[in-house]
Amino acid sequence: MQVDYDDDGFSGWVVSSAGPYAPVWCQVLIDGEHRASIRADEFVPFVGERHDGHCCLNFSYRVPAYLRDGRAHRVQLTFTYVQDNATVQCSLPLTVRTFGAAASHPQSGYSVCRAQDVAAVPADIGEAESRASPNPIIVFPEGPIRRVWRPCRDVDGAALSGFPHAEIVTHPPAVSFLSDVYVRRSTGAVYVPGHGVWQDSHYLSDSRRIREDLERLERGGLDAPIIEGPALLASTAMNRNYFHWVMDILAGVHACTRHLGPPPPLLTPPLRSWQADSLRLLVGDAAFATPADGAEPASDLVRCRRLIVPSNLGGVGLFPDETVTDLFATLRGRVGHDPHARRRIFISRRDSDCPRITNEAVFAAALERFGFETVVLGERSFAEQVRLFKEAEVVIGAHGAGLVNGGFCTPGTWMVEIRSSNYLNPCFYHLSGVCGLSYASHVETVPHREDGAENAASFEVGTERLLDLLRRLPLKFVL
Repeated sequence: MQVDYDDDGFSGWVVSSAGPYAPVWCQVLIDGEHRASIRADEFVPFVGERHDGHCCLNFSYRVPAYLRDGRAHRVQLTFTYVQDNATVQCSLPLTVRTFGAAASHPQSGYSVCRAQDVAAVPADIGEAESRASPNPIIVFPEGPIRRVWRPCRDVDGAALSGFPHAEIVTHPPAVSFLSDVYVRRSTGAVYVPGHGVWQDSHYLSDSRRIREDLERLERGGLDAPIIEGPALLASTAMNRNYFHWVMDILAGVHACTRHLGPPPPLLTPPLRSWQADSLRLLVGDAAFATPADGAEPASDLVRCRRLIVPSNLGGVGLFPDETVTDLFATLRGRVGHDPHARRRIFISRRDSDCPRITNEAVFAAALERFGFETVVLGERSFAEQVRLFKEAEVVIGAHGAGLVNGGFCTPGTWMVEIRSSNYLNPCFYHLSGVCGLSYASHVETVPHREDGAENAASFEVGTERLLDLLRRLPLKFVL
């Protein structure tokens, strides 16, 4: 038999001695779940001639859209047919495959190294730690993908517009163990010599920098200090963004600590105070990976003999994994709070360049009549932000990174997201779904920007419309 994989699925043929009218069934398991039973039943006589006259039957399978996500998946194919009243069964070895785009925002002009390009093998934690395979090892310590259906409804029960996804697809974590690779600490880009940039490491990276690095690597011109390792990568190109720091980096570190125990030294960019505080709250006084040869410890490009790379557990924000919800629960449990507090929070964006609410002062004053306090998250420490949201009964804010703190809220807390009609990103709707929050959306019509940066558009909030939304929430407001 032969199986050929591509971005959409796989196809191939199987030689059977049972004859052209006895189809062969193929059972498809992906990530441990049965996905399909397909028939190999298209007779191909010219191939059979090369196999002692036995018939050859074609088959093909297109994987579901939610699996064509650029992530590594475990694939197991088992073929079955009946001959002489006996069932014959043959299983192919378990393999790791990637379907769909290599990243949610693929960049052109450079090579992406995916699991199948380097014959990555699935393994458990024990095998990975023993480093028994010369090839990259990918560990899938969790169960299969979960699909959580959540109807898109507003507070009145009407269909909620502006959400491209009604299903929340939650992915299991995957942890890759790589050998002798180069890493940009500032962006988290991992370069596998001879293959390109690792599939889980180039989300929203600078494509020009990646091309230049890969060209230098091909010419043998990447001279970098060596870290013997093992080291755990804790960086992405968006590591300065609070949302991605929590959803991607903290979640990745948390996934590894759940399955590996205390983490190995962390390979990070230079940290801001709130980033260092968040890591300390999560893993205590963690060690940090530094070159062993006395080179400049702040060197951005390093060479790692042994590197551990978690997958994007935040699903780049759109499809949070259950590891993300466990992260929020873990951090929430480590910060004290007033159990009787019922705070009503309005998140100001006056410390942000974009987007801004142009009539924020007027809007904030109106919210004060409903018992809301205006907070600037950038003025608070990480632990203070956790405590603030833990004590909230309702949170209002424009779409922005600070709303990721909603994961620290008690289940049932209301999140009211103010959004631009030109940027209907569903990430906080999905986050509220998997964290058990109640969600409402207020959309303002905003003209398109000529530069295309729709997520940076400032806008005015229709105060009376939003106050009317608040009155319809099942909360007691005293005017």
